Amino acid sequence: MRVICIAALTAVLALGSTLAYADSIPTSDPVIKTGGAAGGGAPVRGASVPSPAGLIVTSFSIFSSSGTSPGTSPCVLLQSGISTTSPACFFENDITVKGSGLAITSLTFDALGVPFNSTDQCGFLSGSPFSSCGVDPLPGGGGTEFTFTQGSIPFHGDFTLDLEGFPKNFTFSATAGTVPEPSTLVMFLTGIGALLVGRRLRVRQSS
Repeated sequence: MRVICIAALTAVLALGSTLAYADSIPTSDPVIKTGGAAGGGAPVRGASVPSPAGLIVTSFSIFSSSGTSPGTSPCVLLQSGISTTSPACFFENDITVKGSGLAITSLTFDALGVPFNSTDQCGFLSGSPFSSCGVDPLPGGGGTEFTFTQGSIPFHGDFTLDLEGFPKNFTFSATAGTVPEPSTLVMFLTGIGALLVGRRLRVRQSS
């Protein structure tokens, strides 16, 4: 009788441990998706859609308290010691270098502690600024990397994120690949050209 009681108690403890562990891990394979402004193609701001969180640096973090955002919790943008909550996981590209706006040409999300699995996914919502994405193990192991490419988020352009099936209280390390805005590059080249022409004129005048 004593042996049966011990066996029953062991089974109950094992079941409790399994349930507790199951509550701390995702119920499905993790997925990250990118989308256009507020999940659509054009920005629609107002009472129904809050203003986007401004992204000002190329290296930042995204925190999700539920692991599924914006479905069951907002996204929190962490950058340069600043924390900004975005209920709709809605963001704006405000990255500049020396006063010039940059376009985002890629987004990479590192999910440390989430083991790489071939069933992990990335995808696109309506109006996504990217057309290609990939999921790979982090160099050296220990996590999974989600990368979005073949597209562009212009300076002051909006985009959204959709996170599904990640652990609770999860933080992604993220990196934005950037290039100068085409208009900024044209202005830069025009300025260089004007300087060269001015220099040639001065040389001719002095000779």
